[in-house]
Amino acid sequence: MATKTVSTGITRFDEENHTYGFMVRICRNGKHINEFFSDSRYGSKTKARRAAEARYEELLEEYGPTVTSQKGRMTKRNKTGLVGIHVAHEIDNRWPNCEYFYYCASWVNEDRTRGKISFSWNKYGEKDALELAKLARKHSITDREKLVNILERRKAVQKKTRAAKRLASTKK
Repeated sequence: MATKTVSTGITRFDEENHTYGFMVRICRNGKHINEFFSDSRYGSKTKARRAAEARYEELLEEYGPTVTSQKGRMTKRNKTGLVGIHVAHEIDNRWPNCEYFYYCASWVNEDRTRGKISFSWNKYGEKDALELAKLARKHSITDREKLVNILERRKAVQKKTRAAKRLASTKK
C-alpha cells in the first residue's frame, strides 16, 4: 500500500489493487468525514486532486479550522483546565465514608526529572489548594513552606488592595 500525505487533510492512494485517488479526511467534535476522489472518476490525477482540494476547502468553511491545543480546555482527562494540574481522589477503606481530594501539580525539571507536589483540600481548602498547585507548577517548587509563604504574601497584597479600593470609593 503506497499512501502519501499531499497536504493537511488530503492523502494520495496508489495501491496494488488498482485504487488510485485522493482521500479527504476531516474530524470535528467527534464527527469523522472521509471522502475518496478517484482518478478514473475525475478523468486524471490532476483533476481528482483539484476536486479533493476544493472539497477540503468546503469542509473547512462548514466545520471551521482544527483546534489542536487542549490548553485551558476542560476535557475528560483534565477536570481543572490547567496543564499539569489535576484533581486526585482517594478513598481510605479503613474508615467508612473517608474520602480525600487534593490538587496535584507536576512538571518536568531542567534535568528531565519529574517534579510533583499535592495539596489536600482538607488541610488548605479547595481554593487555596488550587492556588498552591498553580504556584508550584509556575515556579517548579516542591518546598511547601515557600509556596505557603508566597500565597500568604499574595493574599496580604490582595487584602490591602481591596481595602484601598473600599476607602477610595467611600471618599467619593
